[in-house]
This record gives sequence, structure tokens and C-alpha cells, in this order.
Amino acid sequence: MLSAAGVVAQALTPLPEAAALDGAVAESLKSLRYDREANHLQILDQLLIPAETKYVDVCGVEDGFSVIKKMQVRGAPLIASVATLALAVELDRPEAALELPALEAFVRERCAFLLSSRPTAVNLANALDVVLAFRASSADEYRIGLKELVFALWVAEKEENRRLLHCATACVLANFPEHKKLRVMTVCNTGSLATSSLGTALGVIRQLHAAGRLEMAFALETRPYNQGVRLTTYELVHDAIPVTLITDNMAAAAMRLQSIDIVLVGADQVALNGDTANKIGTYMLAVLAAYHRIPFFVVTPSSSINRNRADGSTITIEERPAAEMTTFNGKSLAPEGVGVWNPAFDVTPALLITGILTELGNFAPANLASGLASSF
Repeated sequence: MLSAAGVVAQALTPLPEAAALDGAVAESLKSLRYDREANHLQILDQLLIPAETKYVDVCGVEDGFSVIKKMQVRGAPLIASVATLALAVELDRPEAALELPALEAFVRERCAFLLSSRPTAVNLANALDVVLAFRASSADEYRIGLKELVFALWVAEKEENRRLLHCATACVLANFPEHKKLRVMTVCNTGSLATSSLGTALGVIRQLHAAGRLEMAFALETRPYNQGVRLTTYELVHDAIPVTLITDNMAAAAMRLQSIDIVLVGADQVALNGDTANKIGTYMLAVLAAYHRIPFFVVTPSSSINRNRADGSTITIEERPAAEMTTFNGKSLAPEGVGVWNPAFDVTPALLITGILTELGNFAPANLASGLASSF
């Protein structure tokens, strides 16, 4: 496994020209559509992919909560964008026609409701904290200013993603001989369907392909919700990027027999010591990568880092309904009455992580807190 010191030393390695971030997300892969002038929001219903590409109107906070809770949208950066944009849409509804004190209280209540939709992804809490800190001298100024702030947060997420992919791709390439084509393993979906841009770990895979440095992406199916099958392969096939789909329990065999060079994953929340909460199965990959001496990198925006959490032991792990595991297309797969444990996430200990790659730089887990402090 690569030394932690090497990760930091390679943080500023220049990115090859071939991987320049000048491409736009294809229209069919855009996770949301937002018309600023009309204050109109639509989201791509990810439950229908790959069979159907359909955009759904989000007419306020109730709709925003629903599409997040049902996982019609998912991915930590995207959840934050959809929630805050849904709040912006809500501000034009009749129930928000209030004087300033009542309007501020209304926004606080709406933010608390949105926060309860997906408790593990910290991006949502961070974005709502920014919203709640906003102040104005009148109701009209507050309403207009808050909508402008939310739009700015959405734009900032795109720029954050651009810088992230530059830093992360440079680090990954610097860890291997020049011109070597990489065989990369990933879990869940961390692409344009999980963000408002090109994605995190899957975004790096896109950049490796653009640079002519990707031989094959190995995508885990990601049970029980199958985001790898439905979403990751959809994105990669759409972009003509070489991909091989494997079941989750093939990961160890693939590492041994398919010459996996590196594992790239995303994050829903990172503690200051580097412990990382991500889609269930990520911890398993980290353990397997350590045994096979394969570098394991977390690719995440700094907005996914919880600066108030020392380690991962107290991260809230969302549990999903049993039916997501026991049924498929409405048909039962398990006997009635079987007990089910269905956590949506697990926590990977920092000691299993080679590096945490962010738009602020690339850090060994032990240096994450001090590195973030020096980045401001």
C-alpha cells in the first residue's frame, strides 16, 4: 500500500492536458434542472433509470423532502442542492407570504424538516446552516436574498467539483508510472447523478478516461438498492467508458484475479480523523484493499467533512425499509416475517484509507484536520 506521506507530497502534481475539465454533463445525465428566473425546479427521477429518463417537478419543501426520502435523488452533494433549491421554490408559495419574524421562523421549521430526510449526509446540514445564518432587514429583502444565496450555493457546488476533480485526478495519476492504464474499482454511484456536476469518485474515473489512463472501471452492483447497476453503469455506458459490472461479493476475487490497481469511493460524511461514512459496502472494500495492498482513496468535497465530529463513532447511520432488501419489482424475495437489518451506510476507519482527496488538497487521514485548518 502507498505510504500516507506520498499522498500529500503529490497533491500539487499538474493535471495532464487531456483531462482538462471543459466538458459539460450530457443533458440526459443532468441530475436537476433549475430555472432561476421562473424559480422552477425539476429533478431526474433516479428510481426509473435506466428504463426511463423522466424529470419530476419539485414545487416546494414537501416535494423536496419526498424525492430525497424516496431516493429519487441521492448523493450527498446533490441532496444538499435539491433541498436548498426546494426551499427557494417554497419562498414563492402563498404560505411564505409572511412578515420578517414569521418568515424567519417558517424557514427554520422548513430547514429542520428537510434535515430529517437523510441524516447521514453532512452536506445537507452544512448547506442548511448557511441558509439559517442569512439575515435581512425586511421580509422582501430576506426572501430575495435567500433565493440568491441558494442559487449561489448551487453554482459553488459546481466550481467545488471542478477543483476537486483537478486535485484528485492529479494525485491518482502521480501514484502510478506514466502512461500506465488503470483498472479502478468503485462502489455505489458518485457521478453526475450524485452531484450537480461530473461527480466525485466517478468524476475521477471520467477524467482518467479523458486522459487515456483508464483501462477498465469495475463497478459493484451495490446492494440492496443497486445504485451501481442502475446508475453507475448507466453513466459509464452513456459516455462510452469501459466498465465491468460485478456483484458485491465478487470484490475480493476481482482484486486478486483482475489486477485492480486502485479503489476510488465517495463519502457522505468524513470525520476530522478521516473516518468516512459512505454507502454500505465501502468498509468491506477498504478491508479487502488493505489485504491486497491496493490503494484506497476517498474522493470528496470539503463540504462532506464534518468539522464538528472528531471521529466516526457517533455518525448517525440511516436504516432503510426492509422491503428494499426483501422485494424486487414488487415481488417478494424472502419469506414473510424474516428479520432484516438494512443500514444504508457504513463507516470506514481512517487507518484503512490511503488518502482523502478534496478540492482544498489531498490529505493523509492523520493530516486531514491540520490540512483543512491551513487551507483557510
